[in-house]
Amino acid sequence: MFDDLTDRIYEAAFVPDLWAGALEAASELSSSADGAIFLFSDGSPVRGRLSDELPGHGNSLETVRSLFDEFIAGDSWKFSDAIQRMCSLQPASFVQVEDFLTADELEHDPVRIQLRAAGIGAHICSAVAMPSGELVTFVFQRWTRDGTYDQTSIDRLDQLRPHFARAGLVSARLGMEQAKASVSALEALGLPAAVMTASGRVLTANVLLENMPSVFIAAAHGGMALADVSANELFRQAITHNLHN
Repeated sequence: MFDDLTDRIYEAAFVPDLWAGALEAASELSSSADGAIFLFSDGSPVRGRLSDELPGHGNSLETVRSLFDEFIAGDSWKFSDAIQRMCSLQPASFVQVEDFLTADELEHDPVRIQLRAAGIGAHICSAVAMPSGELVTFVFQRWTRDGTYDQTSIDRLDQLRPHFARAGLVSARLGMEQAKASVSALEALGLPAAVMTASGRVLTANVLLENMPSVFIAAAHGGMALADVSANELFRQAITHNLHN
C-alpha cells in the first residue's frame, strides 16, 4: 500500500486532479478526516486541493469542502494565527499545529472557529519552501471525536513527507514551465511579454521584452518598472489594485 501511495503522489505532481485521491489515501493511512495541499505565493491567491471523501463516510466532508472552497477564494488565511505560524515556522516534518498556539489563539482563530463548527479538531502540518519563493504546505485534520494525533500516525505521514516534498517541487516547476511557454508563444507572435506575481515580481519574460531596456526597466526585488513616468504610475496602481483585490 505504501509503494502504491508514493506512486500516486508522484502522479499527482504531473496531473493536479490526482491530488485528491493521493491525499485521501494518506488520510486513511493516518486516520485523518481529510488532507489538503496548499500553495502560498507572494501575494497571489492561495491555491490548493482537498482530499476525496474516504470510503464509507458518506457526505461527511461536504461542509468541510464548502469551507475549503471559501478559504481558497478569500483571504481569511491572512488573519489565522495557525496558518501564519505554520508559514513562518515551515516545519520540516509533520507537527501538531496546536502545539504552537496558545489556548487563546486557538479559541479565536477565525479559520479554526469555522472548522470546529464542522466537526474538525486536531491538525498536523508540514511545509516545503520552493526555490521559486512559493511555500507548499500539507495539512491533515481529524474529526473532533477522534482526538489528537498519535505518534504512529504522524510517523506514517513523515515517511511520505520526502515524496510530498519532491512532488510539490515538480508541481511548482511545471507551473514555471507553463509560464515560460506562455511568454514564448507571445514572442512567436512578435509580442513582448512577462509573467508576474500579484505583487509585481517578474517570474519569466521573453527575449523581446528583455531587449527593450529603454521601455522596461529592472526594479528592486525582481520587479519591473516602465521608463515613462506617467505610464509607470498607472502600472504600479494596477499592481497595487490587483494585490488587494
